[in-house]
Amino acid sequence: MTAEIVIRGGKIVDGSGNPWFKADVGIKDGEIAKVSRVPLKEGERIIDAKGLVVAPGFIDMHTHSDSNILFHPKCENFVRQGVTTAVMGSCGSSIAPITESYKEVVRRRLQLQTQEPELFLQVF
Repeated sequence: MTAEIVIRGGKIVDGSGNPWFKADVGIKDGEIAKVSRVPLKEGERIIDAKGLVVAPGFIDMHTHSDSNILFHPKCENFVRQGVTTAVMGSCGSSIAPITESYKEVVRRRLQLQTQEPELFLQVF
């Protein structure tokens, strides 16, 4: 297997609850194709992960960023921390779905977060 990307020599934390282990990760077609304790020799791009942790992603189980994705659609603040899944609306309120009667509540909430709540409401 020739990987497009090889993440070399990282401490693998796979989410199974087992201790980390040192390995290479081969990525092909945007997916993990191989995890190997034996160094992968071929790769179009090599990322040196020596001394770093390599993990599949983290879940933020309680976030209040329901509207932030509309203002920051790339979610770089999450991605840079390794968060790949965010659960929203867990407090019993959410910005979607929005009904005519709920728009004013959302408008007031957004005034706390932005100077342009009308910009957000144009999405609906």
